[in-house]
Amino acid sequence: MVGHEVFTDLDFADDVSIMAEMLEVIIFALEIVDEESFQLELEINWNKTKIQAPESPQAAPSMVPVLGHQVEEVDSFIYLGPCIKPGGESDMDTRRRMDWSWPAHA
Repeated sequence: MVGHEVFTDLDFADDVSIMAEMLEVIIFALEIVDEESFQLELEINWNKTKIQAPESPQAAPSMVPVLGHQVEEVDSFIYLGPCIKPGGESDMDTRRRMDWSWPAHA
């Protein structure tokens, strides 16, 4: 309950994915989510927030400023199980799941 409002379906920051074609749109969307969350007395965990921008894959992670916070730009991330990479490649995810599920001695 927040104020007089009752919420029955809340998403956590690690359960939400915002997708856009351009880095500027992702930053703008994060700013809106932050503003709307603040009105509900919720906040983004900026330490867990990551950005994957399709137009600028980096060899080394870079930091993107969003509302005074430094958000890491990554080339892949895990979202509800699968590994998400630009372009939809799944080889990395298949290998990751096989390593996770097969016994070490196999």
